[in-house]
Amino acid sequence: MAPWALLSPGVLVRTGHTVLTWGITLVLFLHDTALRQWEEQGELLPPLTFLLLVLGSLLLYLAVSLMDPGYVNVQPQPQEEAKEEQTAMVPQAIPLRRCRYCLVLQPLRARHCRECRRCVRRYDHHCPWMENCVGERNHPLFVAYLALQLVVLLWGLYLACLGGCGCDPAGCCLPPSCCSPSSLWGPACSSPRTSTWWPATPPPGSSSPHTALPTSASAPATPSTAA
Repeated sequence: MAPWALLSPGVLVRTGHTVLTWGITLVLFLHDTALRQWEEQGELLPPLTFLLLVLGSLLLYLAVSLMDPGYVNVQPQPQEEAKEEQTAMVPQAIPLRRCRYCLVLQPLRARHCRECRRCVRRYDHHCPWMENCVGERNHPLFVAYLALQLVVLLWGLYLACLGGCGCDPAGCCLPPSCCSPSSLWGPACSSPRTSTWWPATPPPGSSSPHTALPTSASAPATPSTAA
């Protein structure tokens, strides 16, 4: 393989997608998010589930982008002669049209891709993010990849938005929009922490630092009255 082949658009796009996927996953695990809290609490099922989803989406991406989408053979394969019973029951086949670019006989629903310079069976579209066509062979895997990637993106976005919330002594995340019980999507808070944008709530029975009464040193002096 020539060295300049490593700079082809397909190699660059697939390498960039792989590096970006694992880079974002690593940031979610290193940052103070629910994934890191799960690890510290010893709950390994949600982080492993997230990793398996990311790995599955990446494998589906590589499978769809590298596999044959259903290219039409330049040289048609020899077909068996039809029997008399088949010719009597089945009407004559529709004549195939010839592609004006690669001059091959195109089956029904086939189309020529100018990026790949090949005719593809059941051509859907040419995906620039995969640098490959979506056709007869990889269309089911393409739909499965989109569904799995959507789940990973929504879960990752939720973890990124949830990261950094503070916790009060009652075990509730702050601000109140983040408050949720322990579940697969977010762990329960067990220790008080402060958020960068939301102050910690004081325990019951104590006054808030923002509403504390002025002390005697800062209180204005009242004039004394004569006895």
